[in-house]
Amino acid sequence: MKNSFLFTVFFLLIFLFSFRELLAFGKKEEPGNAPVNTEWILCITAPDVSGLPLVHQITGDTVSRNLLKTLQGLNFRQRGDEEAAYYKDFAWTSSRAAAAKALSTKRAERDLLIYKGDRPWRYRKSLRTVDDAILKLEADLAKIDAVAPVVERKPAFKLAASNISGTFPKPPEDGNEYRFCTGQKADAFLVSSLLEYHDRIFLTVRMYTLYNRSFSYEDSVLFSSDDIIGAMEEISGRLVAAVSSINQAGIVVKASPEESTVIIEGSFAEMGEIRTYSPGTVEVAVHSNNYMPVSVPVELRPGELAELFINLTPMGLAAFEANVPGKPGSKVFVGSLYAGETPLKLELPRSAYTYVSVETVDGQVGSIIYRDNDLVKGKADFVWADNSRRADFATSFPVSSEEKRVDRARRGFYAAYGAFWVILPVSLIAAGLAGNHIDAYNYYTASPGADSNSQLYKDLYDSAVRYNYVRIGAHIAWGTALAVTISQIVRYLYVSGGDSTPIVRVSDKETDIETGIEDEK
Repeated sequence: MKNSFLFTVFFLLIFLFSFRELLAFGKKEEPGNAPVNTEWILCITAPDVSGLPLVHQITGDTVSRNLLKTLQGLNFRQRGDEEAAYYKDFAWTSSRAAAAKALSTKRAERDLLIYKGDRPWRYRKSLRTVDDAILKLEADLAKIDAVAPVVERKPAFKLAASNISGTFPKPPEDGNEYRFCTGQKADAFLVSSLLEYHDRIFLTVRMYTLYNRSFSYEDSVLFSSDDIIGAMEEISGRLVAAVSSINQAGIVVKASPEESTVIIEGSFAEMGEIRTYSPGTVEVAVHSNNYMPVSVPVELRPGELAELFINLTPMGLAAFEANVPGKPGSKVFVGSLYAGETPLKLELPRSAYTYVSVETVDGQVGSIIYRDNDLVKGKADFVWADNSRRADFATSFPVSSEEKRVDRARRGFYAAYGAFWVILPVSLIAAGLAGNHIDAYNYYTASPGADSNSQLYKDLYDSAVRYNYVRIGAHIAWGTALAVTISQIVRYLYVSGGDSTPIVRVSDKETDIETGIEDEK
């Protein structure tokens, strides 16, 4: 009895569970509240180059291409609260307006049913269908009012379709920014202008954003035509940070000694100055005279200030006195920096190569490369005098570029001329020997007993063919040598006389010595 009761209860539970699953079968799961506005589109407009001369207006196209290439690397934009609220209201208003319009249209359709003149049974059927649709639309409208849309806080970044195809539309006139933005189906657009400023170019970039209906970003940079790449890297980095809306990161570097030079990402920075960069890794280098240089990568995080303290290690120094025998007061340069006049005591780092040069009053120069308290390259005598080491530089007058050019031409002429007189006799001897073999073949073929099928004939023929090529090659060799020699003679005469001062200057006017009257020739 007890087993029968348990079996009945178990069977009833299975039946109820199966019935519940059958009721649920075929029902679709309600979709979740998916984020809306998942893309953020930017349009780059053509730059305004009317303020540039015609020869520099091509710079505008370079600027547009650089901005396009830089922004193509972005993947997303970080939306702020204000921007997210705008798109949330926009999405809610758009969806509610569409639902309200559909409900109004369906209610108007219901009111017009009575005027269609249908039979009563058809009228009631149509009325019931329209009422069901109206109830559904009212439920949809109530759901829109009850559930606020969710806006994507990190939408995918994309460029406008016109930019992707390689074109840049003309920027809108003042007052038409919102209409232009919606017409391009973009959330923002960039405008840029270039002006000439004291032989340099002044670039201004502004970004109009749809959510606040105004220009929310502006930046500028002044650069020369030769430095356009560095200027674009500088302004593009700040633009990427503004477009992606990622919090900038800061870095401040303090080094010892205080006169150290700080370089961050290839740009000079003041000691203790706060610099802002996009989050990521930046390279920091610190240099100072007679100290070991340091270069370290620093990871920057969004919204954080990184402080870097660097103590440079001093180098071991070697001291000596720079001197030019018999020519005091000569200028001394360490690298490209002026250090003083001879005799001058120098302290140079032991473990580093140092270039030291001197220039005398009469223009003679001398130089050495110094390392580890010893001469590496150059001309100088290191002697001990007065318990100190002294470097006596050997100097000479520098060779001008004109003299170097003439010397090269002279060496080329001598080399070609010497080679010609070697190649000519060798070629003539080779041609003479080849001619003997060819004459032997000709003599045999002209003789009465010549047999073209004999082995001797074949050997003479093969030898004549080979030596014919030798004779042709010999003539080509001495002919080429002669042509090169002539060209080197012409070059030497032209170069050597190109920089010479004319002995007599011919004037276009003749002056009568007695009267002093000038007559045109």
